[in-house]
Amino acid sequence: MKSWTSESIGKNHTWTRWIHVIKKKKLKIWIASLVLLFSFFLSKAVLFEAAVPFFLPVWAVVALRYPAFLPFVWIGGISGSLTLGIGQMMIHLLQVGGFQLFYNLLRKKKLIPLQVALTVLIIQLGWQWVSYSGEIPLSVSLLVLYESILSAIMTVFLSQLFVPMHAISTAKWTFERIGAAIMVCALLFTGMNGLVIGMVSIPLILVHLGILISVHMGGIFVGTAVATIIGTILSISQLSFSGMIAVYALTGLFAGLFQSKGRIWISIGSLGAAIFFSIYDASLPLDSVYFVSLSCAIGLFFLVPSAWLTYAQNQLFPKQTSVLFKRQQWLTDRVNHQLQDFQQFVDFITQLVNDRFPVAKETAATEQNVEYSVCHSCFRQAKCWGNEGQGMWPIVQDWKDMRNHAKSGVRYRMNERIQEKCVRSSGLIESLEEEYSSNKLSGHYAHGKKMLAFQLRDMSQHVSELMADLQLNDVNHESEEERISRHLDEAKVSHFQIDILSEEAGNRKIVCCIPLKQADWETNQMIGERLIIPILHELYDEPFEISRTSEILDPFPHIQLTFQSAVRFTYEYGVYNRSSQNTVYSGDTHSVIPLHKGLVAFILSDGMGQNIEAYQESRRVIRLLRECLQHHMNPETAMHTLHYVMSLKQHSDLYATVDLALLDLQQGKLWSFKAGSMSTYILRGNDCLRIDSQSVPIGFLPALSLDAEERIVKDGDLIVLLSDGMFSPDYSLDEQEAELIRLMRKHEGTPCSSLADVLAAEFARKFPADEDDRTLLVVRVRHAIPEWSLFSPAYRNIKRERMIR
Repeated sequence: MKSWTSESIGKNHTWTRWIHVIKKKKLKIWIASLVLLFSFFLSKAVLFEAAVPFFLPVWAVVALRYPAFLPFVWIGGISGSLTLGIGQMMIHLLQVGGFQLFYNLLRKKKLIPLQVALTVLIIQLGWQWVSYSGEIPLSVSLLVLYESILSAIMTVFLSQLFVPMHAISTAKWTFERIGAAIMVCALLFTGMNGLVIGMVSIPLILVHLGILISVHMGGIFVGTAVATIIGTILSISQLSFSGMIAVYALTGLFAGLFQSKGRIWISIGSLGAAIFFSIYDASLPLDSVYFVSLSCAIGLFFLVPSAWLTYAQNQLFPKQTSVLFKRQQWLTDRVNHQLQDFQQFVDFITQLVNDRFPVAKETAATEQNVEYSVCHSCFRQAKCWGNEGQGMWPIVQDWKDMRNHAKSGVRYRMNERIQEKCVRSSGLIESLEEEYSSNKLSGHYAHGKKMLAFQLRDMSQHVSELMADLQLNDVNHESEEERISRHLDEAKVSHFQIDILSEEAGNRKIVCCIPLKQADWETNQMIGERLIIPILHELYDEPFEISRTSEILDPFPHIQLTFQSAVRFTYEYGVYNRSSQNTVYSGDTHSVIPLHKGLVAFILSDGMGQNIEAYQESRRVIRLLRECLQHHMNPETAMHTLHYVMSLKQHSDLYATVDLALLDLQQGKLWSFKAGSMSTYILRGNDCLRIDSQSVPIGFLPALSLDAEERIVKDGDLIVLLSDGMFSPDYSLDEQEAELIRLMRKHEGTPCSSLADVLAAEFARKFPADEDDRTLLVVRVRHAIPEWSLFSPAYRNIKRERMIR
């Protein structure tokens, strides 16, 4: 099965490569055919019955845009020039040589039309000066001037029509480009005047077929404009039959009147104009050749597939979607208005439910002065509640402090103490239970409101980001590639293609193609590092690096830069986990979750106890927290949501500590969120940073306050997370902490995979604590160094260098 799979994959790659090669060959064949066709007919196109100005513009544009196809220009141009005589061929050869001389001297691509005009003017004046022995007639001088001007104009038209190689499939058909195509095709038809086969004229067929297709795609205005332009150019080129301009114009007009009726009525309209003028003016050349050619054009018009016409219409004249755009704009405005109302509601809820809950604190402060109703009619009220700190005050306070204890024996002993001191113990215990339940419910209610405020805040942020993307992509019709391209244009960075291969945060990959500069390869690399990377960093708020630089020569020379999200740091970790009862399960649970390439989460949870219930509780905490983080929930919101879910247990009083450390490998930051967990230690050289926690575990109290800190990490930092079972209650906490830091410094060079075991083993020998589960999570942060930059010199060379010094 494996060999068959690899063989099929190899065949798929082969077929894909062959398909790509075939597409490239088809494109080259099409370009070569068009270049050969244009160069042949334009080189023999005659205007004013004397000027032949169009071979050099074709040569100049192809030399600038498609230098690999110059042989086809040479073949077609020389062949077309020979049809006019050896002298015309010699003039064209001299013009090509003069243009190449100008181009090599000036090196200005923006002055190509001017270079073409000067070349034609100088070569023609020299040729005519020799021909007329130094006395050039005024009419010939004017023709030479006209030819140079027309050659410059033709160069501009051809530059608009023949876009650069990389933009052939993506360039839009603007009105300027469409107009240039019409002018070039009309002048191309003038070079086809001699193509008459019997009663059929090839240029007339192409002219009328172009008019009919223009009417079908663009309507009456486009058809009339195309017909008028073609008729005008054909008439001027022959200096005769100016009435044919009206014939072509009315042909387009009559055909355009029936554009909505279909092809049959469009054809009838074009025939009607020709029949009318053949009856009205017998001097026009509307002979049998004209009508046969028109009939052939109509027949070909019916044979053109509708799919081709629809495709060409969508490319040249895309339909206006003003109604759809207005509806989309109205929908966006409507959603924006609702979003603003929603954000105002979120602000109101956030202000209403603040983090401190001052009302709840005031109520808690005044509760000590409230006597219970069962004690009002008791004869021992003054003795029990007379002096604060005596009588029932300490017993009731101890009962409240120990009520959250999970073991029923503790609560039973506290009830016995009340029964020994109180004559109405059952009523007092019942009142205390009611007070405890009421406080717990009010705490759940207060924390529920707080959790709702956090979730609404996160929801508002997500909706705001979504609406920002909708406004950017839909309203402005701008994709991510176009957005990057716009910023590069604003920074004056030359480019012609942007491709986004991956949009995942922390794993983005963007390909940018820039033109090949006339400088060293390092210049192109520095353009990406100094200009493009800062733009990408600003757009996506994460660092980027150049993963690959390729110089592509086919189909045209350019540089391809591949940018990907830069991960500045790497990490390695080791874990020591030991159960106090040597069982396969432990109340301590850990998890390492790579959220993406640039962000990893370290979670350490300690369930209460050492039994299977504590293990399940801590595993449940890890699972729920992982789900929240992987669904892009804010860590603070995730912790509050987790606490709210865990504190609503009805048949269990279990709880768990949570130590969440988010390590940003791109920005070099560490976010620590603690709920009842032990301190986190960051060893950095001779310094040791500590992140402490003063909060209670998850699910212990109705309300929760988190300890959250942000720290900057550096190369070589050693981060240690541990559970409370590592420290023994029989020894001083400061002494044990100092010993742990000493061991961290002592074994700092130990591989991280075994460092946790070494630290735990040596620490346990000095401070044994076997009554609880023990977990130690060690993380080492290093700079991400490319493999090619690793260098390990021989020890002999190092020693020799030290001796020389």
